[in-house]
This record gives sequence, structure tokens and C-alpha cells, in this order.
Amino acid sequence: MGTIRRFNLARLIKEYKVTNFFETGTFRGDGVDYALKFPFSQITSVEIIPEIANDAKERFSHKGNVKIITADSVSALKNELPAIKTNCVFWLDAHFPGADAGITAYDSENAEEVRLPLIKELQTISESRKKFKDVIIVDDLRIYEDGPYKNGNVPEDALPKMNRNISFVYNYFDRSHIVLKCYLDEGYILLLPKSIYKKRHFKFYDLFKTTSSVEDFYLV
Repeated sequence: MGTIRRFNLARLIKEYKVTNFFETGTFRGDGVDYALKFPFSQITSVEIIPEIANDAKERFSHKGNVKIITADSVSALKNELPAIKTNCVFWLDAHFPGADAGITAYDSENAEEVRLPLIKELQTISESRKKFKDVIIVDDLRIYEDGPYKNGNVPEDALPKMNRNISFVYNYFDRSHIVLKCYLDEGYILLLPKSIYKKRHFKFYDLFKTTSSVEDFYLV
């Protein structure tokens, strides 16, 4: 399980003019808590497990710019994205609903699109957000390919039923974004708009708050 705290959101806000934060997979609410430290106009988090979502709603009830949604991530994206009219940071971490909380097992969900909604999430974002310069961060790259991850490769009970690769990332975003992989924790994918990235004079690993070395990163 990775963390959005790895990422320098202040730098992302500065370089990419993002004003919204959208998270799939609320869990303990740590992503929302971290996003609140930055000047986002709206923070949205989606959680499919009602009891987890309710805890987050209570925790952040006093925050006027936080919206917690109880729903599957793909449905929430389809419903919410038309109303977001500015650039957004997406933190996609909705896999294995309830498993990290000990509510279910990692392999207990039979519907693969519920268990691992990332492909549909990215498809929805790509179709809905063509006019915007969004930054997309994906947790748990190791689900989709083996690599030199700091926390090792994915356990057997978390393996997808489909062939493991990230070709779908390129299918949806190869023209508009650069693809950066990071092998810290369980691995991350960072998608940065090409048109902005090429104009800036910063190194891609400046977007991470902490790193052991530049060798942790792989620019595709």
C-alpha cells in the first residue's frame, strides 16, 4: 500500500495549475488529510465500502471543500467529472475494496472490474477530460508488472486474472501524457501532461517528496 504523501503536491499545483484533488479509495482518509494541507478548491474522495466512507464523512464533516462519496469509483468518476472544470490531480487507489481494512480478503471479490477498477477509471478520465491538463497518480504498479519494488512483488492472492501489463495506460494516455514509473513502496505510475512538462525546467523526481536515489524512477 503506497501513499500520496510521497508526492510533492505543492510542486504539482505550481507546475500544472491544478486546483482539484480527486481520490479513488478513501480508506482511512489519509489522502484527504494530506490534500487538505494544500490550496485545493475541491477535494473529492470515493469509497465503495459504506462503513469506511461513513467514518471519513464524519472525520471531515467540518471541511467545506471535502466531499466523500459512497460508490464504486467508476460510477463516481462518471457522475462527478462533468462538474470539474479545472485541472485536477487524480490519486487512483481503489483496488481490493475492503481488504486493507481487514473487511474482506484480497481475492474475495469475483468481479474483476470491482476488484481492480483501474482500467475503467483511466478510460473514464481519458474520455471525460480531453480539454484539461490533469496529473494522474496510480498506486500499486506491482499489481500489473513485476519489478524492483522496495516492498517486493505482488502477493499471489492479489494477482489479476487478466494478463499483467500496463498497455492500457498507453492506450489511453500515450498521446497526451508522459508515463513515469517509480519503484518505491509497491510502485507508482505518474502521468504528466506532455505539453506542460516539455516547457518546464525541472527534473521529474522533483515531484516526489522523498526518494532514496534517482534509480528509483523509470521514465518510459
